[in-house]
Amino acid sequence: MTLPQRAAYVVVGAGIHGLSTAYHLAKELRARGAGSGADVVVLDKSKAGAGASGIACGVVRNNYFQPAMSELMQACVEVWESDPAAYHYNSVGYIALGAAVQESDLAATFERQERIGYRSELIAGAAEVDAHMKALFPDWRAQGVTVCLHEHQGGFAFNVESVHGLRDKCLGEGVSVLEGVEVTGFVSRDDGSVSTVETSGGAIEVGEQVVIAPGPWAARFWSLLGMPDTIDIRTPSGDVVPDRPMWTYWNLQEGEVTVDPLMFATADGGAPPCTPWRSRLK
Repeated sequence: MTLPQRAAYVVVGAGIHGLSTAYHLAKELRARGAGSGADVVVLDKSKAGAGASGIACGVVRNNYFQPAMSELMQACVEVWESDPAAYHYNSVGYIALGAAVQESDLAATFERQERIGYRSELIAGAAEVDAHMKALFPDWRAQGVTVCLHEHQGGFAFNVESVHGLRDKCLGEGVSVLEGVEVTGFVSRDDGSVSTVETSGGAIEVGEQVVIAPGPWAARFWSLLGMPDTIDIRTPSGDVVPDRPMWTYWNLQEGEVTVDPLMFATADGGAPPCTPWRSRLK
């Protein structure tokens, strides 16, 4: 696909965030009669899902302690549920299990889910949790588990395949997804907005906006845009800690094992719910 000389919207990064932005932007432009997907270009220096989106665990859940996350994640789950085939989404649910010390946290999470209409079930008490889990897995033997939050929504998606499904949705809306095109710089207008995106394949004039969605490479684009390398942090006590690095990354490394998926089948032979220990099984 030929690099265009001009685009109304340029999205940098063909991971889950960049492609989702492009897809929903294209739909919104069409719905408003303000343009179409042809006005949107996605650039990626490698290929769709080559970065963080392609190695994510794939779990889709609403088990978060921050109240603001509940409604956001409900909306996210609804998107996954809207086209499970395209997104390679498996709605098997999600289970969080805990000891007595976690009961209040999981109960509060359940109350938020119940309040917004997110389908879940809270089981409290060691005997009750044991019975619930044995109904799913007859060989269940865990001890000291006194609370279970069973989300009947949520599940998991195969990460690379789901990104490719989202890319195909973008293409269906007329969005240009250009792989193997590296962004090398920006030219800004007097008001600070980006007028041109410079790439390894040439320059693209920007009519409206640039969306930066590069995942772990955000610091590089931050620097290309001339943004500050440090930031002052105000602590809860009111003290100011000056000149903290703007970007700090923690690299989490996880192991992988090969397991027969049927080992974790439920009593009725179905796919098991996700748990914090079971992201997904291929």
